[in-house]
Amino acid sequence: AGGIPLPRYAAYGASKAALSMFSGVMRQELSKWGIKVAAIHPSGFRTGIQGTPDLWDKQEKELVENLPADTRRAYGEDYLLGLKSYLLHMPAYCDADLSPVLNAILHALLAKRPRGLYTPGKGAYVPLCIFCYFPLWVYDFF
Repeated sequence: AGGIPLPRYAAYGASKAALSMFSGVMRQELSKWGIKVAAIHPSGFRTGIQGTPDLWDKQEKELVENLPADTRRAYGEDYLLGLKSYLLHMPAYCDADLSPVLNAILHALLAKRPRGLYTPGKGAYVPLCIFCYFPLWVYDFF
């Protein structure tokens, strides 16, 4: 989420992009002292971050009640309902087995020569490659 733009993930993606940049700079700056820094960019895994239907019902009610009228008009309630649906259906496309991420973490911590970047999970690098090497309209289409 920090390397490619994902609809409805602006804040989450921005925070991950900041961590990615921070990790890269720390990897470069700390290397002169022999300190190795690794970043782990996994594909989608089921972590529960998207919440539950009950939590969304509560948050949706609070959000709609506290949202300024002009913002509500600009985005529309369809957008908010779409976000809920999008996030609640996301786990169906994610892997429940977290072992690839745990293996990457273990390797980064214990290897004599850890990699600077790990991409555990099926196809974690594919969207990034499409985003980086194809025209943007190709990425945006998908």
